[in-house]
Amino acid sequence: MQGRFGFNPTHITKMLIELLLMGKIKEEHILQGTRYYSDKLQHFCKLTVKELSAREARSNPAEIIAAESLVLQSRFKEGYAQILLDQRGQMVDSPGLARKLDHWELHGPPRLQFLVGGAYGVNDEIRQNVDWIWSFSDLTFPHPLARLILLEQLYRAFTLRKNIPYHHG
Repeated sequence: MQGRFGFNPTHITKMLIELLLMGKIKEEHILQGTRYYSDKLQHFCKLTVKELSAREARSNPAEIIAAESLVLQSRFKEGYAQILLDQRGQMVDSPGLARKLDHWELHGPPRLQFLVGGAYGVNDEIRQNVDWIWSFSDLTFPHPLARLILLEQLYRAFTLRKNIPYHHG
């Protein structure tokens, strides 16, 4: 049986997850948290974290969005579902995220790219070409904190899927 993305689910041993993140984390307390959850996630999936930059200095927000969106789009991989973190996306609770991961693992693809844009977000072209737009909340979070929340929520979703005590919601 082949899924929509052309793979046989019986041949996949671990879900592949890649985080495409604009900018670097400088805050040591956030770095510690991201390392902690990245290490824990390795038990459930093959996790890759890529910190990206648009390299050229720009001051106009529209130019920054365009440049960063181009960098993100250039990293899209065939056969992967792209998930954009965006305040205007769909909100799901932690069990809902676990169900989403179940769906991707069973129906494809079990290869996911999570995208976190820069401070000004991403362009509409990215929004139109991703497989899902996910919002943590109506609140606005600084990008380093959004990364930490993303990693923690992925870990929580995997523990829910495996019935490992962690979630008490």
